[in-house]
Amino acid sequence: MNEMLRKLFQRGFDLVSQSPRSLTVFTLGLVAMVVAGGVVTAIAPERQPPILTLAGMSAEDAQALAQESSLYVEFDYQVGQSLSDARGVGPVYRLELAGDPLDLLVSLGRTFDVSGTPQKSEYFDQQWPGYVLGPQDWSGPSLTLNWKGTGSWYYSDPSAYQDPVCEEVLDESSPEGVTFECENPSAGEALPTPEQARSFAAETFGATGFPIGSEDIQVLVNDEWGIGVSASVEVEGFPTALEWTMFWAPGPILASVSGHAGVPVKVGDFATMSPRGAVERLGSSIWWGSVAAEYYTEKGSEHAHDDLDYLAEAEGLMAQPGEVIEVIVNDSEPTVVMVWDSDGAAWIVPGYLMRFGEDIWDSAAVVSLSDQAITIAPPVSVDLMDPERER
Repeated sequence: MNEMLRKLFQRGFDLVSQSPRSLTVFTLGLVAMVVAGGVVTAIAPERQPPILTLAGMSAEDAQALAQESSLYVEFDYQVGQSLSDARGVGPVYRLELAGDPLDLLVSLGRTFDVSGTPQKSEYFDQQWPGYVLGPQDWSGPSLTLNWKGTGSWYYSDPSAYQDPVCEEVLDESSPEGVTFECENPSAGEALPTPEQARSFAAETFGATGFPIGSEDIQVLVNDEWGIGVSASVEVEGFPTALEWTMFWAPGPILASVSGHAGVPVKVGDFATMSPRGAVERLGSSIWWGSVAAEYYTEKGSEHAHDDLDYLAEAEGLMAQPGEVIEVIVNDSEPTVVMVWDSDGAAWIVPGYLMRFGEDIWDSAAVVSLSDQAITIAPPVSVDLMDPERER
């Protein structure tokens, strides 16, 4: 644990009782950036549609992808009677990356006590430029940064990941006649309490570009193996898939932290199609988007479960590969979804979480921006194994 986090742990700051940070306005070039609680956004001159170009997929590529998957099942989505035909208007944001990625890594290195010279990752690619600070051989703490899309970065300390202690025991139900029982070698060692974890995360997220109150940070996991928390950036009251996380292993050891350098810059408000009109988009991955993780938790959805035991119960109901299943979409929830354009830039746009069952996983998120706001780029095939590809 670095010195900053060690001091926080010793002093036991309780940010839960503090109010969100005051409204602050910064300048980022010619763009105004507003920070308030869990919201980090900026405002840019409004553009006229079409504003977003999505990457297309040819019918041949789609068919080949389906044939390569032994689990491929085709769904025939039908419009339910309860779906609305009302159109609307929704906000559009583009995630902007400003500054120099190497400078950002140096700054993050000061926060997490990772020294050295930032450099291109050994897997650097012009299309997905990656950078690293610290060793790349898993021999010590390191920071990685992807300077594309959301500008995601990741801190990790390999000393937090200890191998479990396993013992071979007899098991007549196993084909081999034996099985393995494993224990956590660090079980019982100190961990932050949920309140402390939220406090540490609020301090760390704020220091790395995401001011947020500890009351807006959720506990993801808390057991003998560790504790982890997360928070989502919000835009106009909607949680987004732009998620920050922080995990500790017993010790306590700060195992990992993830965040994003991209700042949502508002492009404008644009017309959206109705839930009824959006159902047909479920049939093509071009229109799919990512929503905040909380939509799939008990906190965020009335469809959530306390555990995943239902998956085992549903095993016998699984569809067969190649089968066509008719799905009736009877419910929708307006939200924002994250998508990537044809150039690899990330956007937060209006969408619907379409539901077609009682379970949280019986749902899918699609873009609801009207056709006038979107163009589809011709499909481009990229061979990632091509040695002549630019690096």
